[in-house]
Amino acid sequence: MAVPYSPDVYLLAHRLPIKKYHAYLPWEADYAAHPWHGYDRDLCVDLPKDKPPAIYFDSWVIWGVHDPKKFMSCVVDILHTDYTQMPAGSSVYIRNDRLPRSPS
Repeated sequence: MAVPYSPDVYLLAHRLPIKKYHAYLPWEADYAAHPWHGYDRDLCVDLPKDKPPAIYFDSWVIWGVHDPKKFMSCVVDILHTDYTQMPAGSSVYIRNDRLPRSPS
């Protein structure tokens, strides 16, 4: 998964995005609150149900106005609780259960 908008990540990884989400921009968050014709598309509902093994998260503030922490805070929360940034400072997050366990 690549959020909010990095379609080249899928091409470089030879992968397809999760159903309905090749990008997630502020207007998608607004649509989620007001869906048309029964077509639900809410990343805050769908992501917790099927968390991908890796997420490419670009914390780009869109047009210098739309901060992902505000329009998709649910994703930011999931990244902090269920994923680890690899390597620190990069845009790649790996789901914690996919990481090797350190010996106790």
